[in-house]
Amino acid sequence: MVPSERWPPVSEGTRLADADWSERLLIWKFYAYRASTSEGFVYPIITLYLLSRGLSNGAVGFVNGLFFVGVIAAEIPTGYVGDAIGRRNSLILSSIAMTVSLLAFTVAGSVATFSAVYVFWGVALTFRSGSGSAYLYDTLEERLDTEEYTAISGRGGAAFLVTSAATSVAGGLLFAVDRRLPFVAAAAVTASGILILLSMPQTEQYADGDGGESFSAAAAYRTVREKFLAPSLRTFIVYTALLLSIPELADLYIQPIVVDAGVPEAWLGVLYAAFMLLTAVASYNVDRVRSWVGIRGWFTVAPVLLAAVLAGMLLAPWLAVPAFVGMRVIKSLSYTFRGQYLNDHLPSLGRATVLSTASMVYGLSFAVFRVGGGAVADIVGPTRAIVGLALLVAVLTQGIRLVEQPVQASDEY
Repeated sequence: MVPSERWPPVSEGTRLADADWSERLLIWKFYAYRASTSEGFVYPIITLYLLSRGLSNGAVGFVNGLFFVGVIAAEIPTGYVGDAIGRRNSLILSSIAMTVSLLAFTVAGSVATFSAVYVFWGVALTFRSGSGSAYLYDTLEERLDTEEYTAISGRGGAAFLVTSAATSVAGGLLFAVDRRLPFVAAAAVTASGILILLSMPQTEQYADGDGGESFSAAAAYRTVREKFLAPSLRTFIVYTALLLSIPELADLYIQPIVVDAGVPEAWLGVLYAAFMLLTAVASYNVDRVRSWVGIRGWFTVAPVLLAAVLAGMLLAPWLAVPAFVGMRVIKSLSYTFRGQYLNDHLPSLGRATVLSTASMVYGLSFAVFRVGGGAVADIVGPTRAIVGLALLVAVLTQGIRLVEQPVQASDEY
């Protein structure tokens, strides 16, 4: 998604604490919408569901890789759609398409049908990508104060995590009753977002029929060529794409691995809720980690630390649970530091274009690792596949550092 940006940010409005009830209600609706985007009901059981429908480990990796194919293919086109019809309407389209995707899981039963579902699911996500934050920023600019953006966005994220944790527990229990119920429940939650969004106003530029800002393909190409290929970013993006591809692959096989380790299927929801709460704690303390090791220090040790944490699974099956907890924490911190570094090295003009291009590179890497990792998992099993690829990435990333530092020395703050 490529949202239009406004710069410099405006902060000459009403603080939320001083706003009237109608403006506060609008913000609470935004929190409710963010909660509706949680698909927590299916998080802890989706891989087990695919396996129960007859897919192999390799097929699971393949169809999940196609999700990112949908994201890559639709990222820029849906940006044009969002500019044409408005941020709120783009979010509504996403919620409708996401609801259809979740319901489609209940009737799909082959690699071909699941492939179609995953591609459609990826496309549905791109209508939401960027539009939520753009809608919030525009709303604050028009009605309140853009200085409130960080606080309100953070509370919206908290609403998402709390909802995800609670519904993950329920999803595990529903799965034990009927394997399709978690998808129906998740679709109902997502569909509620449509009603919430319909009760929220368009931002003024779309309400007045002015439409979005124009987007030049030629300008986008120049920006990508100048910024994306700059030394400060190109190596960093490749380096972090390799690092983050491991948790994206491992997420597929958490469920069968921990079940084999002795965790009952009905308890998977509780396990995923714990993952999310621990991730929230890690995110809350990200500034402390940064003050201790810096962004450069973090990305120096993260690939090796990730491989070491996951390698523990080879020692004893029960070590899979703490290994995945550690992996989730490393993943959360790495995503946060990645976003910080990328934004620090981009000017406001062209920022969205470069970030969108970067997201395509990440999506391509994730797709390759999920498809390739799934094929390896069919041969050696998911645990050995994950550990082996994590060790390979640790070696590759350290090799990259010998040739060119992914995080420049001046950024070691």
